[in-house]
Amino acid sequence: MIKFLLILTSFLYCIETYAFTLKQAMTEAYNSSPEILALRSQLKASNQQISKVLGENRPKVNLESSLGYDRTDTINTSSIEKTQYNNPRSISLGITQNIFDSGKNIKKLEKQEAQIFSDRAKLFAQEQLLLLRTAKTYLNLYEAVELNKLEKNNYEVLKQHLQATESRFEVGEVTITDLSQAQARFLKANANEIKTRGEIEIEKSNYFSIVGKNAPKKLKLPEENYFLPQSLREVIEISLKHNPNIISFGLIKKASFLDISLAASELLPKIDLNLSAQKAWDPNTFFNEYQNYKVDLSLKVPLYNGGINYANVRQKRHLAIEKSMLLDNEIKKLVKEIETVWFSLRTYKNQLKAIKASILASNNALRGVKEEASVGTRTTLDVLDAEQEALQESIELIIVENKILKTSYELMEKMGRLSPSNLNLSVSSIDYERDYKAIKNIWLGFEG
Repeated sequence: MIKFLLILTSFLYCIETYAFTLKQAMTEAYNSSPEILALRSQLKASNQQISKVLGENRPKVNLESSLGYDRTDTINTSSIEKTQYNNPRSISLGITQNIFDSGKNIKKLEKQEAQIFSDRAKLFAQEQLLLLRTAKTYLNLYEAVELNKLEKNNYEVLKQHLQATESRFEVGEVTITDLSQAQARFLKANANEIKTRGEIEIEKSNYFSIVGKNAPKKLKLPEENYFLPQSLREVIEISLKHNPNIISFGLIKKASFLDISLAASELLPKIDLNLSAQKAWDPNTFFNEYQNYKVDLSLKVPLYNGGINYANVRQKRHLAIEKSMLLDNEIKKLVKEIETVWFSLRTYKNQLKAIKASILASNNALRGVKEEASVGTRTTLDVLDAEQEALQESIELIIVENKILKTSYELMEKMGRLSPSNLNLSVSSIDYERDYKAIKNIWLGFEG
């Protein structure tokens, strides 16, 4: 029994001390995101457009059948001479196949593929934005918790200082000024602790809104192993190739230029092959049967429709120029954002080095002040000042370390590397390329 209790106690301790990682938070946020699920459905709907385009170049087969009844009365001025009853029936089969459309269908297919791949890139962009928001929310919560720990510790230290100062004041070892300063420091520490406690609750709420679950009790700071490029130029080159937003805008531009070709194809000839077979008969009569078989080629040459097609070509050309400008603007915007994040990251890393050196010096100074205070060469106020300076630098250390992590994730997102696959997240994945190819091969049915 004792052995069982020890095992149970150990298990409960492990649960209590288990640290929830950022990757786990990202996984939960991704799997519970209604936004991602909606975009996936939107992409599947977009994929169906490819079937519609391919269907336009496939044979059109129609079966028609009719069954009727009619009565014919032959009447003269005196009486009904004759009544005839008929039950006409017919069945026909028609097949139409386009054999030449001046390349229109090929252009349609290329345009639709560009739009589908653009939608896919938009989904990837949204995935990375979700993971970036999750990372920032997680790190903000971690920062709030760690700052609260520092403020709690500072509160306890200053509480002891205040008690010691009150005792010394009662025996006349310190002045009323010393006591007031100790009280002021303590009250400020109390206010700061309350503030950081409130910030934890705010960040917990933010965490729930992003991840969809309550924040864990214990968080683990991720290691800095992002394998970021060593130069700004390399970051920009990677981003221009792999950033999903840039990819999406590039594909939209491609689709807009294909639109010009599609509009121009409306001015070109079209040839269709038509096959038909028809049979009609009336079971009430003899030798009253009709059969017809037909094969023909139909040529359609648009000559003039009021200039609409030419206006459409001009319109598509201007829209393509607009999409080109939007792509150029998006590239400039991305490069500017990368430069801002890159130089911020460099600044934070330099700050971190300076803060760590300053903390080392501050700790040495604090020890020296305490030793001097113990022999009476330093005052309690001197000790308090040294402790508050050390506290402030510890706070700055946590904040700057967090900023380095957040800007690193921002760079990863800009480069298109903040994806579930790159992060090895255990998420519900879809093989979009396989699904797309499967839809292209569907001729009949409601699946897909």
